[in-house]
Amino acid sequence: MMTKPPLDKGNIIFGHSIKFNNDALALVNNLQKKYGDVFEISILNQRVTMFMTPSATKHIYLDAEDNFSSKHGWEFSLGKTFENGLMLRDFDDHKFHRGLLQDSFRRDALMNYLLIIQPILDDWIRDLKEKKSFNLYETMKELMFKISLKLFFDEVDDSRLKELEKLFTDSIKSATSVVRTPLPFTKLKKGLKARQELLTYFENKAESIDTNKTTLFSELVKTNKHDAGLSNFEIAEHMIFLLLAAHDTTTSTLTSAIHHLSTNKIFYDELRKESEEITLTDISELKNGTKAESLFSEAMRKYPPVPFSVRYVMRDTIVEDYKLDGGTYVAIGPLVLHNDQRYWDDPETYNPIRFLNSDDVNEAYFPFSGGAHTCLGKFFASYLFKNVVYKLASNFTNISSTESLSINPAPIPYPRKDLKIIIS
Repeated sequence: MMTKPPLDKGNIIFGHSIKFNNDALALVNNLQKKYGDVFEISILNQRVTMFMTPSATKHIYLDAEDNFSSKHGWEFSLGKTFENGLMLRDFDDHKFHRGLLQDSFRRDALMNYLLIIQPILDDWIRDLKEKKSFNLYETMKELMFKISLKLFFDEVDDSRLKELEKLFTDSIKSATSVVRTPLPFTKLKKGLKARQELLTYFENKAESIDTNKTTLFSELVKTNKHDAGLSNFEIAEHMIFLLLAAHDTTTSTLTSAIHHLSTNKIFYDELRKESEEITLTDISELKNGTKAESLFSEAMRKYPPVPFSVRYVMRDTIVEDYKLDGGTYVAIGPLVLHNDQRYWDDPETYNPIRFLNSDDVNEAYFPFSGGAHTCLGKFFASYLFKNVVYKLASNFTNISSTESLSINPAPIPYPRKDLKIIIS
């Protein structure tokens, strides 16, 4: 028998938007206790049906009948600043653009990217050796910005570094703004202004870039220099979205992982030993780094970079006996599933060991979304993560922290307060 999901209206003015922004996991867990795994809430002035089961999550991600639009699903939150990014495209259009972008993530291209970032990592380690401690999130954010600058922005005049960093930051901050109207002085207004300037920058760069280079930007331009390829403007649109996808997500993953290493001396020592056997630019060796892989997997479990995925219902359909009307929204929550004790032993505990020596695939694990919109850069994200933690472990005998880490897990994971890591 088909049924309608129960509705929780939330605050009469803001719905659930503020509570969701402050602690989405706590909000959804409380609503699950009240209504079960399927219910309807109000986010950013839109009614959204939440499905918090592995089977519904898989069904909506795979979307065999093209019932769910990612483009229209993300438009009311990301759309204005990240319009026409890969996640904001659908069906045949998405397939076409993904196919053209895919070539920039082939194996030899990824190896070149790893070569390019080695001097940046060496400089980072050299800088850390002059200190006794560092601010974790601030340092990871700065490191990822420098790597992004090298891979995404091509050659940059030093005088423009601060300007580009501000544009970069403003565009990303707009994605998490509760206010979705571009009023003066709002994050969204600043983000839209940053978007226009970044579009101009990337479009001009695409016109003149040396395609003999091996940066991600150069690869993207090079693979589209033909009649069926992307225009320079389309390349610019994709670059802005890739910045969001690559920067803040890796920053947050590294932040939680390095904090765990600072509190788990045994695992850190095992990682140090493993790092001795790994060449950081060799993909085969990186893949075999089981300790680092388990740390990466646990970071993606505890705080998935896309904690919730929104879809627009294209036509009337049914999901697990619930009737959904065309023109409404649905959301699925890897963050919720990844922290649900029905699917994980002691999910509150940050424990990389759970991913060691296990060939079982957990049905409730969706670290890179799924279906046609599975993360294009998931392999490079893993290799970059391992490069950073191996560099750290191979250069410092001890890292420690006496401070606890509190992560706000959505819309994009970030620590509520930075903390110091002591190194020696």
